[in-house]
Amino acid sequence: MANKIRLGVVGLGRVSSSHLPAIKELGDKVTLQAVVSRDPDKAARAAAGWDGVSLYTSFDDALGDPAIDAFLLLLPHDLHAPYAIKAMEAGKHVLIEKPMALNYSEGKGMVEAAEQNGVTLMVGQSRRFFAPVMTSIDKIHSGEIGELFTIHAMLLAYINKPAADWWKDVKHIGGFIIPLWGSHILDYIVWAYGELPETVYAQGYSHNPHWEGEDEVAISLKFSRNRMANVMMSFNAGRVPGDEEGLGGERIWSTQDSVYLRYMTGTKGVLHLKDEHELWDNGEKVECWGKHASNFTWQLEEFVDSLLEERKPLAAGDEVLGVMRVMDAIFASISTNSVIRLDDDVHERREKRL
Repeated sequence: MANKIRLGVVGLGRVSSSHLPAIKELGDKVTLQAVVSRDPDKAARAAAGWDGVSLYTSFDDALGDPAIDAFLLLLPHDLHAPYAIKAMEAGKHVLIEKPMALNYSEGKGMVEAAEQNGVTLMVGQSRRFFAPVMTSIDKIHSGEIGELFTIHAMLLAYINKPAADWWKDVKHIGGFIIPLWGSHILDYIVWAYGELPETVYAQGYSHNPHWEGEDEVAISLKFSRNRMANVMMSFNAGRVPGDEEGLGGERIWSTQDSVYLRYMTGTKGVLHLKDEHELWDNGEKVECWGKHASNFTWQLEEFVDSLLEERKPLAAGDEVLGVMRVMDAIFASISTNSVIRLDDDVHERREKRL
């Protein structure tokens, strides 16, 4: 492997504004080699200020470019699996935005493609890459709070319109609040426990006509040895001036004005995460220092370093695949109003739903 990774970026939606600065910040070890977009003007604007960037309107054409080592895929959720698999079959490494795919079956196909072609697949679980989050996991896994036995997570936020048109359609997004934000919380829970839950029970409903998927969710996960996790999420928690009906305006959510809390209880203490920016250990604030100011920079560096060092990255595809199993079970529970055990039948029902 060369001493600098040549990266192709596919898709220039809203999240690209977080990824592109990360590439520039890591210019000593990664370079923007190509930009792929159906809109040539958008591609040209994105590449402005970079030297030697190839512009493509066809992903298939970009796949044949030998100068590209890896792809950063920033696409609607239903395109994650087909684009990632094509890239890996072309011998390219892949960093794919979360959620990994629409369901476990798609994710499994992605992991198999990575293994069969000897390339790296990493999932962009970007909310891992904050110092307080990393520190909390270190404390849990080292046993500082004893044996972890309960996680309570709450997200209360408000949006009244989707950030992109494809968010409206469950066939493209795979739900709503669960893939958009639940994928982060569930990833943290599975990461913290180091195993998948035995059973899942969930309720989910949609109250906003601007999208098809769920915007109110309650999830209960039971792990081995009577350990558990509970998740509550809402995209309806609040209103903004001028939008009393909650159906108009330009309200697009960020965590800066929401309630986002996690409590991790062990036999020797309690950790408390406020968003990803503060960690409290038994009531005392913990000073945490990260590698970068931007979590997207830290995430990209982990991907690039794993390629340069020829090692497995954090949030590798086979690791995050377990989160897809949990998400399948959650949707199966919502649709049947029943407790679901994680088994193969869950994935078949999830695929039929979509």
